[in-house]
Amino acid sequence: MKRPSPTAIGAFVLGAMILVASAILFFGGGALWAQRLEAVAYFDSSVAGLQVGAPVTFRGVRVGSVKTMGIHVNPQTYNFIIRVGMEITPDTVATFGSDLPDEGEELVPMLVKRGLTAKLVMQSFVTGQLMVELDFREGGKRTDIRGRAGMPEIPTVPTDLEAITTQLEGVKLDETIESFKNTLDALTGVLSTPELKQTIAELPALLVQVRQTLATAETEISSLSGSTRTTIDQTARSLDQTLASLRTLTATLDREVAQTAEAARTTMGKADTTLDGANALLDPRGRTAVQIQRAVDDLATTAARLRNLSERIDRDPSVLVRGR
Repeated sequence: MKRPSPTAIGAFVLGAMILVASAILFFGGGALWAQRLEAVAYFDSSVAGLQVGAPVTFRGVRVGSVKTMGIHVNPQTYNFIIRVGMEITPDTVATFGSDLPDEGEELVPMLVKRGLTAKLVMQSFVTGQLMVELDFREGGKRTDIRGRAGMPEIPTVPTDLEAITTQLEGVKLDETIESFKNTLDALTGVLSTPELKQTIAELPALLVQVRQTLATAETEISSLSGSTRTTIDQTARSLDQTLASLRTLTATLDREVAQTAEAARTTMGKADTTLDGANALLDPRGRTAVQIQRAVDDLATTAARLRNLSERIDRDPSVLVRGR
């Protein structure tokens, strides 16, 4: 049996390694050489369900993953907090309207100043796994523990369950139960009073009376509605008659006004003619005035002659016999 050549085996192994390295560089080279930013967040509560490699998201978009997890303890107070280290890939974030800082390390501190916080949310209700959700919220809490140099801290906010628990802790359960018990006792006392029992017993008769009252009121309203409709009809007819009378009166007034205007125009024409004649008569230089003036002058001359004749006859009556 011929033994395989060591050269051939070495060449085969080397070729396989080259293929594996090529596949890694082809399918995951971008992820291997992509720039990543480190950040840390501290949680006061339990992080059960959070594992290394869990996604770090921003409003549903994965921007990184959980890198490390650890516990910090205060030896004086024995308070424990959970340290969660994260890796964030800045290539998943793009801006519009302005540019990100030139230095990638300044990205997380800039977002933290604007209100970026970290919160544990449920990744799967079936498995109970958690993930870290980044978003801009109010009320972020910082721990300021000195860790690795150059690693920015992202403030944290309580989970939804922790917020509800905190609100329930402020409720005094004993006092609430006691108050509820007192309310039930008072309600039982009211329900057991004889007056209430009598009222409940009389309630059916009261309902019958209410039905009768409603029926009577409906009948009265129906009759009242008929009378009201009759009155409205009569009023409408009276209004129609009044409007007809007003139309007749308006037409009569229009005719009389037209006739009066025509008579007034005729009278005014006659008055104009009379005034024209009067003006012609009264005009000193008019023909009538000249004739009247001449007649007056003739009458004056005749009167003067008659006066002279009368004086002569008075002085000498014989003038009538002998003439002049």
